[in-house]
Amino acid sequence: MLKVKTTAAVLLVAATITVTAHAEPLDSSQQVVQVETGGIQPAPVTTYEIPTTDDTPRPVDKFDFGYIKGAFADTGKVLISPIHWDGKDWLKFGAVAGATAGFFLLDGGIKNFAQSHKSKTANGFATIGNDLGNGLYTVPALGAFYAYGAMGNDHKARRASLLALESYAISGLITEGLKTTFQRHRPNSGQDPDSFNGPHLSLKNVSFSSGHTASAFSIATIFANVYKDNPFIPPLAYGLASLTGLSRIYSNEHWSSDVFVGAALGYFTSKALLKFHPDERDTSLSKRLMILPQVGKEMTGLTVKYDF
Repeated sequence: MLKVKTTAAVLLVAATITVTAHAEPLDSSQQVVQVETGGIQPAPVTTYEIPTTDDTPRPVDKFDFGYIKGAFADTGKVLISPIHWDGKDWLKFGAVAGATAGFFLLDGGIKNFAQSHKSKTANGFATIGNDLGNGLYTVPALGAFYAYGAMGNDHKARRASLLALESYAISGLITEGLKTTFQRHRPNSGQDPDSFNGPHLSLKNVSFSSGHTASAFSIATIFANVYKDNPFIPPLAYGLASLTGLSRIYSNEHWSSDVFVGAALGYFTSKALLKFHPDERDTSLSKRLMILPQVGKEMTGLTVKYDF
């Protein structure tokens, strides 16, 4: 019976993560009907606009009612995105399911290895990693970074902090749903990795999946993409998020599969939000530099265009 529950857990989690992986903005169009009256003299043109849903990407640059309203809309898009799945999404589903199943099988061994290799130095790193995934520290830090962007007129800082906060909230909501659904025992409970009591409304057994890791990767993915032009920020962001995941295993708070699912959930949620809200002010090299071939009778070469 436990094996059946474990298999079901793997498939449901893979589906949940793939939901965030393929979340797409809803398509809509705006139609304009023009009616022109006849006559000898030029007649005025009356224009009727048919109201439709605006598909223009919402700019994420200011914390206001529009931002909060948009965050709720984005949450809905993420949750209903399975209706848009295609072949690539099913491949992602299979990859996530396979990797999750693999970690399930390795959970016991990884736990024993981590607990048998304790040290004072590792304890210090684990403390840092756990704090990086704690909303009591990260949310105020995002608020302070937004304030810096507002006072210093830094668009990237405002955009990164707002998108990170939204991803943190959405991935946290999904994580809480998984915890309630599966009710998995934590490794420090002394139970086996395949001990599940869910679904059940209880806060006792909430190992699956790792909320700290989901939070860390949701924030790291946003900053790694918004500041992708800086060669140091992406590896630093993902490195710190990985430290959070490893710290949860080291602290005996989560199984390795909990951490993997949390990382994937945070990553794909952020990727979906970045797809919803492309940055129109993107000044990366790929947006400013254009190289075109020139072929003619007298000359063959390249035309290079660079927007300053």
